[in-house]
Amino acid sequence: MASVLLVIIFLSGCTTVKYNGSPMAVKSVDYPPVGQEVTAYVGDHMVEKGVIYEEQVLYVKQRVDGFLYDIPSNNYPQVGFDSKQDFFSAVGVIRGALSDPIEALAIKKQGHSKLCVITTLGSRACYDADYERHGRVSETKNSFQQTLIYSGRVGSKINIGYREFSNNTARPAFNNEVEYDLSASRVIGYKGAQIEVLNADNSSITYKLIRNFPNR
Repeated sequence: MASVLLVIIFLSGCTTVKYNGSPMAVKSVDYPPVGQEVTAYVGDHMVEKGVIYEEQVLYVKQRVDGFLYDIPSNNYPQVGFDSKQDFFSAVGVIRGALSDPIEALAIKKQGHSKLCVITTLGSRACYDADYERHGRVSETKNSFQQTLIYSGRVGSKINIGYREFSNNTARPAFNNEVEYDLSASRVIGYKGAQIEVLNADNSSITYKLIRNFPNR
């Protein structure tokens, strides 16, 4: 592992870690637009509906080998913020034998600042580090998504899979596979979602959405 430590700074004065969570980004999923001609391939999501909550995560790309603390490459979820900096979980950060106990990680809100280990005594050890911020599905807010998936055609019949996802994890008890006979009707539906099938073979389906899943 290449060391990315350039400086260690112990600042006088105390830093108080705020535990006020991560600002949530809420994404509404509603695909495809009603009436638009769309082509999907086997395994593709044909219809999607739901709400996804994202929290901020600090991704340390390269391990920091510090004199006092080592910070492994990992994702560290945000635990709080104040007017100048964001705080992240320090679970997984390694403390040296003579180092103060660890409370959190911190970076400034603006720019690419040093990555600091905040101790339980309020002091900090700061390092140059290769990191980035990104969003991921929140573990504390209940994201939910419904989807229809194309599974192919045999003769006049097509197969559609229904899946429910909660916090990006499939809910097997709510999954189902449904077969539709296109010789009976080109309009098919499941749990309130309805589509018109324009063309289908064993590799793809072209369709228009008539109505998406109802709002929950």
